[in-house]
Parts: sequence; structure tokens; C-alpha cells
Amino acid sequence: MKLKGFLVGFMVVFLTLLPSGAFAKKLIDEDLLYYYGLNGIYHYNGAKEKCTAEEGGNQNYAGESVWSEAELEAIGENKAIYKEAADKYDFPWQVLAVFHSMETGLRRYNPGNGQGVYQLYSYTNGGTNENAFTPGPVDEAEFKRQTMIAAEVISSSVGDLNESDNVKKLFFKFNGMSSKYVQKALELGFSEEEAKNGEGSPYVMNRYDAKRDPGSSEMDGNWPGRYVKDGVYDAGSTSMVFGAFVKYEALAGSVNCTDHGGDIVETALLLSWDGHGHSKDDPKPEYEKAMKEVGTYSSPCRSSGDCAPKGASCDVFVSTVMRYSGSDPDFPVFSPAAQKSYMKSHSDKYVKIDAHDVSDLQAGDILVAVDNGRHIYLYLGDGMQASASYNDRTGEHFSGVYLSDNGGSRHYSVYRRTS
Repeated sequence: MKLKGFLVGFMVVFLTLLPSGAFAKKLIDEDLLYYYGLNGIYHYNGAKEKCTAEEGGNQNYAGESVWSEAELEAIGENKAIYKEAADKYDFPWQVLAVFHSMETGLRRYNPGNGQGVYQLYSYTNGGTNENAFTPGPVDEAEFKRQTMIAAEVISSSVGDLNESDNVKKLFFKFNGMSSKYVQKALELGFSEEEAKNGEGSPYVMNRYDAKRDPGSSEMDGNWPGRYVKDGVYDAGSTSMVFGAFVKYEALAGSVNCTDHGGDIVETALLLSWDGHGHSKDDPKPEYEKAMKEVGTYSSPCRSSGDCAPKGASCDVFVSTVMRYSGSDPDFPVFSPAAQKSYMKSHSDKYVKIDAHDVSDLQAGDILVAVDNGRHIYLYLGDGMQASASYNDRTGEHFSGVYLSDNGGSRHYSVYRRTS
């Protein structure tokens, strides 16, 4: 089957709401989520991958794009977590990405109904049992926990999700297998088995082809009709939002996610040697490759004319990590002082942390010398740092994190990438 593409613009939550469902029941502030989608507002968690449409991809049967660049970027940021959870239960990670998009607009945020990021209705008994999720923003660990729960629930719901019919059935079951949608599919000419897989559900199949596309002059007269809120079916209603299976097929077959080593911490580990002992002339092969790819493969030189070997400079190492991870492709290459000035002046990207102790730090934080601007390094968590040193050593990671050094004569400011 030819893969379909996606719609430009961000329509966050599909309003095919049912009075009951095997998984979910939506009680989301859709106006708020729609606002976030239109304005590209997402929770930043350190861009893990860069997702882009392949040549000729990200289009539906009519040639219309579906996933916006902002959506693809958000998916790229979350992909590592989707994939870890999906791999555990042996199904495509794109299933989780689509559910996240359909249910909470790719946001790391628990709506007020207690059903969490993935709107797990049965698991939380409609947000009323001990599994209910606390409303509000969720951090990386909580998002991963909820994704693992969703993957476990999904894996036991239908058959092998590596088969497309079962993916359709999963989406249909998640939204609630309404008899009205089964009847709609039969009237559209589908078999009884196909009807039970969700061919008549707008949540699953909207805009999959011309006869199920409200924007097409060839739309079948049987296609209008959907649930617009809990228990309310509007026989004449349609939506221009793409169905979950349409999104799934396009994401699974028409979008590339390019791995650049992971988030800030993962990339720092990838590009640095484990432990001390690697000289200024010995960059890790992955680090050398990354420098060449992101434009940091050059020798920093001081005003005295002293130049460091490629990669043996703290500023170049941090810049390479920030650029190669996708966290900040514009991060300055040279001079910790210039890098500090950049972070200070870009409050849209960085926040200065009032750190009094190492316990105030978070993995991925950037520490830069306040007094003389002569050093910068990355905190990896668990008392580990990743850094290089001018004309002395290339990138390494090792134990030892400090807010001041040189006998207390050099102090560090802490900056955190936020958006």
C-alpha cells in the first residue's frame, strides 16, 4: 500500500469522542492545545534527533503536507524514549508518537483529567484510581515512565502491531469501537472485517483517500458524522484533521530521523574518551567526525599566536556537543567568554541557574568560568563531567564536578538549555 503523507499546521486533538473506550476518554482543554500547536510551543528536553521529510514524502494522496516542521522536531526530541519503550514490546515506535500527537499534541503535559500524556482511560479508570497522573508539566523521567506504561498497555491490546491491519484496529480500539463507525464503513463498501478494523472511524482514517476527505469534492456522502464530544454524535460533522493511521503510515515510511548521538549528555559521552590520558593530538574518532560535520574542525588560536590542535580546546568540545546533538546548532565555537555572553543574551534558549552546590545541577548543564572566562565544561550527572583543555587534552569524561577550582580563584556560572 502506498504510504500517505501529512497536513501542514498542527491540529492537536481529534474530536471523535466516545462515551467509553478501551483506553482513552478525552477531557482536554482543546483550545489551549490548539494554541500551543499553532505557535509551535513544546517542552524542550534536549533535541535527540532531527526528523525531516524525505524527498517527495510527508504528503497525502492529494499532495498535501501533514506533519509540520515543529511537529517533526518534537517527535525527534522524543524518539529515543518512544523507541526504547516500543522495542521492549516489539512494535513500531511510530505508534507511540502518533498516540502522543493525537492525545496531547506532543506535549509533555498531564491534562487535568488524570489520564496522563497518553490519555490512558482504562489504566487510570478515567483518572480516578491510584494510577491517575498528577496534572501539569512532566519531566524527562516521568515522560519516560508514562511512555513505558503506554507501551505495555498497547502491546497487550491487539495482535502483532507490525501488521498494518492490527495498527488500524489498535487506533480504533483506543478511541472506542463505535458501532456507528462500523456501520459507516459498511455503507462505504468495506467488508465486515475491515469495518471492525476502523475503516469507518474518522479518528483512524480521516483524509486517507478522496472518499474519506472532507476537503475533496469526491468525498463519499456516507463519510460525514462523528462524535464531537462525549456521547454526542453529530451526523453532519466532519474534520480536516488527519486520522491516526494516516499519520502512522506517513511517519513510518516518509520521514527520516537522523541520529546525531542523542541529547547533550549522550552526545558528550559519544564524543569523549572514557577517563584521562588522551593527549591533545588524540581526538576520539567520533569527535573528529562530528567536528567536521558541524563546522568546528578548526584550530583555536590565542592572540599570542599559540594555537591548539583540533579538538584540544574546551570551547570547541562544548560547541561540538551542542551543535552535533541538535540542541543548539548556533552555539559559538570559540572562547568560553563569548559562549557565556551568548547564553546570557539568549534567554529564549538558556536560563542561568543559581547553583550553590553540585546538588543544584542537572545533567546537561553548562558550567563556564565567571572570573576570566577561560574554561567551560558539561555536567553529565552522577558527579561526572565532560570537557577538553586548551592545547593539553582532547574531549574526555571523568568523575569530578566543581563550582570553583584553582584553589577557589576561579568560579563558575551555570546555564541550562531550556527551549
